[in-house]
Amino acid sequence: MGYILTTNNFTKVFNGKEVIYQVNMSVEIGEIYGFLGLNGAGKTTIMR
Repeated sequence: MGYILTTNNFTKVFNGKEVIYQVNMSVEIGEIYGFLGLNGAGKTTIMR
């Protein structure tokens, strides 16, 4: 089965500061995941 979402060493920088650092994840088609974390932890940033 294929993947609907894959990240490899995903890093996001805002104003010279790393806010997301080397995220690796894969979600297969048909799978259901929960993405949990504190407010401001970067959940929305990763999914965008």
